[in-house]
Amino acid sequence: MKKDFLKVSILIVFALALIGGVSFLINETKPSPTQVSETKTTTISLSIQDVYEAKQVIIAEGETVLTVLEKLNKKDPQLTLSTKTYEGLGVLVEGMGTHKNGADKKYWQYKVNGVMPQIGADQYILKTEDSIEWFFATSKE
Repeated sequence: MKKDFLKVSILIVFALALIGGVSFLINETKPSPTQVSETKTTTISLSIQDVYEAKQVIIAEGETVLTVLEKLNKKDPQLTLSTKTYEGLGVLVEGMGTHKNGADKKYWQYKVNGVMPQIGADQYILKTEDSIEWFFATSKE
């Protein structure tokens, strides 16, 4: 009888330990209210030659110039974005709207707040109230 009692006691302790361990794991995988954070959004202005003029676009924190174009391209068939990845340079915009790079020796270029960044659109992280201007022109050498 003592052996049966001992076996039952061991089983109960094991079951409680198992339930406690599973409960602990479940609680660890659930984010606490302080861990859940909303994605911050902001608005930027986007102009693309012959496509948009000062379009107000809501973006998420950390988005790049390119990710904004890619999101718009999914929603707006007028944009017809095409890109190409170049090793060492990153992703370059090859075409938007009716303009494709190389036509009349013109290429897509962009400015942020009136300044041409020296990095690709896939690397430029946007900030609140940035103004992006895409234009199709000959490269300045």
